[in-house]
Amino acid sequence: MKKGILLCLKITLISGLFFVLINKQFTLKGIGLTFFISAIYSFGLGLGNIFLNHYLNTKWSWITQTNKRVWAGIIATILYIIPVILAIHYFLFIILYDKNPQYFFSVKMIWIHLFWIIFSFGISAFLHARGFMKNWKASVKKETKQHEIVAKTQTAKFESLKSQLDPHFLFNSLNVLVSLIGENPKKAEKFTTKLSKIYRYVLEQRNKELIPLEEELKFAKNYMELLQMRFEDAVEFNIPSSVSNPELKIVPLSLQLLLENAVKHNVVSSTKPLEIHIFEHADFLEVQNTLQPKENIGKSTKIGLKNIIDRYALITEKPVEIKSNNKTFTVSLPLLIK
Repeated sequence: MKKGILLCLKITLISGLFFVLINKQFTLKGIGLTFFISAIYSFGLGLGNIFLNHYLNTKWSWITQTNKRVWAGIIATILYIIPVILAIHYFLFIILYDKNPQYFFSVKMIWIHLFWIIFSFGISAFLHARGFMKNWKASVKKETKQHEIVAKTQTAKFESLKSQLDPHFLFNSLNVLVSLIGENPKKAEKFTTKLSKIYRYVLEQRNKELIPLEEELKFAKNYMELLQMRFEDAVEFNIPSSVSNPELKIVPLSLQLLLENAVKHNVVSSTKPLEIHIFEHADFLEVQNTLQPKENIGKSTKIGLKNIIDRYALITEKPVEIKSNNKTFTVSLPLLIK
């Protein structure tokens, strides 16, 4: 609204000054009348066209409904400009200049009508073309941004997949496996089976946006049992055997990242066992572990948590909640139904 009024004021000043100089209307009355007439044309045609253009843009998109928008613009412009031009001329020549009503239909006036109608169509066409270019540029910019987001998302997914299972975890698991082969072959076989299930699960779920909560819990159970074989009684966990709604979904491998972080950043020993509890609460799946941070581990980069938060942000407005006190550290993952 303000921009339209300012534009009409600029046109009034420029056109008024132009006609004052051309017609040499240097008297106060002449200058005032010239600027008054310029204002009638500027606001009557300019502001009206701006509002008309804005209204049509809300009804039909230049990008997705181009043909409809063009025809609507042509028809609406014709229906608006011709009556407005004739009304302005009637006011100026018949009322203001006190001409005979028959003069309004004279050959001279018909040419004046035609000139201003054609000129107004040109201005209107410029405004519509300008609107089209602005919408087209905005659309291209939006599409480019979306492509950038997709590209960054794909890159993030790739980087996420590369780090889903910590190489240290694999290295330590293989060390445990080597020691078990000599000490307890049956346990080593069981360990190998669970390790293969974990990596098979990662490969199967890597391209999915969401997976059933039930599947992720089964995976988490296998993962925790593997950790128990490695740490024995130094890790205690509690995972629900069933879910409240089979339709509930979760971001894949989010539990693995949280469990891995819990083991990585906390003391895990038989004298001070790490307790991990996974349970449903309201519309969230909560992963809670006892807080017993390791000394000399250095400052956490929180890459795992950021990974989960970013992946949830791509598919839902529900935030991942993080709560911590002196005893426990809890991450609440939104449960989704899609």
